Amino acid sequence: MLKKVLTSTLFTSLLAVNAFAYDVEMAKKFDAFYSKFTPKVLADPAPTIEASGDDLMKMIREGEKFTILDARTPAEMEIIGIKLPNTLEIPMDKVFQEKNLNRLPKDEKIILVCHSGSRVTMMAAGLLMLGFNNVVILKGGIKAFAVSVGSGTVPIK
Repeated sequence: MLKKVLTSTLFTSLLAVNAFAYDVEMAKKFDAFYSKFTPKVLADPAPTIEASGDDLMKMIREGEKFTILDARTPAEMEIIGIKLPNTLEIPMDKVFQEKNLNRLPKDEKIILVCHSGSRVTMMAAGLLMLGFNNVVILKGGIKAFAVSVGSGTVPIK
C-alpha cells in the first residue's frame, strides 16, 4: 500500500512540474524575435491607408502603381479575395521566406492586408526592419475593404 501511495505521489508531482513548465527552446526563439522590437522600432510604425475615401480608392481610380500583399490564410482568401492587378497572396507565416521576400517590389507601395489590420501591423514592423520602407497597412483590413466592395467601387473574386 505504501509503495502505491509513494508511486502515485511521485507521478502526481511529475505531472504538476510539467504542467507549470514552459518550452525553454521556444522561449529562446521568441526572445530572439521580440527583442528586435525595440522602443525605437515601435515608435515609427508603418503608415496606414483607408480602404475608401481619399486613400486606396483614390489610388485605384487614379491608376497609381502599388502591390497588395494579402497575408491572410488560404481559407480566409477563399471567403473573400482581392481581384486587383499586382495582388500577391502570401500567408503571413510564409512572407519572410527568401523566395517570397524576393517577390516584393522595391519601387512601389506595398499595401499589407489581413482580416482586420492587426496581424499585418507586426509584419509591417519586420518588413520595415528589413529595409522595405514602402509598406503601408490597410486600416481595418479586408473588413474595411469589403465595405468598399459593397459600395460597388472595388472588384472582388
